[in-house]
Amino acid sequence: MMLARTAEYLFWAGRYLERAEDTARLLDVTYHRLLEATPGEETAAWADVLAAVGLTDDFLEAGRSLTGPSVSDYLVRDKFNRGSIMACVGQARDNARGVREHLPMELWEALNLFHLELGARNLSLDLARQPHELYGFVAKGIQTVIGVANETWSREDAWRFFTLGMLLERAEMGVRALRIRHPRHQDDAVHEWFATLRSASALQAYRRQYRDLDVAAVVELLLLSPTLPRSVLFSLLRAEAILGDLTQSQPEQRSLALRLLGRVRAELEFASAVELLDGSLEDTLVLIENQIQDVASAVAAECFLYRVELDLHSVHLVPGARGQVVAQAETQEELT
Repeated sequence: MMLARTAEYLFWAGRYLERAEDTARLLDVTYHRLLEATPGEETAAWADVLAAVGLTDDFLEAGRSLTGPSVSDYLVRDKFNRGSIMACVGQARDNARGVREHLPMELWEALNLFHLELGARNLSLDLARQPHELYGFVAKGIQTVIGVANETWSREDAWRFFTLGMLLERAEMGVRALRIRHPRHQDDAVHEWFATLRSASALQAYRRQYRDLDVAAVVELLLLSPTLPRSVLFSLLRAEAILGDLTQSQPEQRSLALRLLGRVRAELEFASAVELLDGSLEDTLVLIENQIQDVASAVAAECFLYRVELDLHSVHLVPGARGQVVAQAETQEELT
C-alpha cells in the first residue's frame, strides 16, 4: 500500500506540470493573437488569460498593471506567484525528488534536466525578445517529460496518482478556459475561434471534423469529445478509469471521489452541445468546474488528509482551485 505522502507528492507533481504547460499554451496563443490588436482588445485578452488560470484576484492583489508584459512576467517567473510556470515546474521537480524511488530513472532525469534548462534561461530577455520560443520550449519540455513517463513507467499506483493529478488539472483548466472564452466566439471574430481551439491543440482536429465555424461544434469538440486528448470528457474518462483502479483494492468502501467523478463524467457523456447552448452554458460550465474541484478535494480527503497532524503541503491546492480542507472527523465519516 502506497504511503499517503508519496501518493500526494505524485498527484501534485502531475497537476503542477499540467498547469505549467496549459499556462504556456495560453500565453503563446494570446501573444500571437494580439500582434495587431487594439489597446482595448489587449486589455480584455490578458484579463481572460488570468481568469482562465484562476489567478485574477491574486494578480490584482499583487498591485500589477493589466498589460501584456506585466501579466506575462507574473505567469512565467514571478517568485511570489505559486501558479507561475517557474514555480509549478520547480514544485513538480521538488515533489518528484522526494519520491524518486517510485519514479523511472529516465523520468527523473528528463524532469530534472528540463527544470535546470528552464532555470538557466534569461526569462526577462526571453519575454522581451522571443516569448514564442520560450512558450514553445516550456510546452515541448513538459510534453517530453510526460512522454518519458508514459513510455517508461509501470502502470502501478505511482503512475496512477501522477496521471490522475494531471488529468484532473487538464479537465478543470479546459472547462474554465472554455467558459472564459465562449463569449468571444462571434461570427466576425474568426481569430478568437482559432485562439480557443489552438489553446487546446484542437484546431487541426476541428478542421478535419467540421466544415464551418460553429459554436455548437466548438463546445462539442472541446467539452464533449471522447477522442480529443485535451477535451474535458476525454480527460474525465481516463481519470475515472485510473481512479477505479486505485480504489478496486478496497471494494467494501465506496469511494466518494469515484462517485463524484462518475457523476460529472456521465452528465457530459450523455449531454448534447445544442442542448447546453439552449440553456445557460456559462452556468453549466461553472457547475462542471466546481464538480471537478470537488473530485480533487475528495481524492485529497480519501488519500492524503487522513493524518491526525496535517502539514502545509498536504493542504495546499494549485492557485485557482476551490477545494477545501476536510477535517479528519469529516473525512473519516465519508470513508465509512
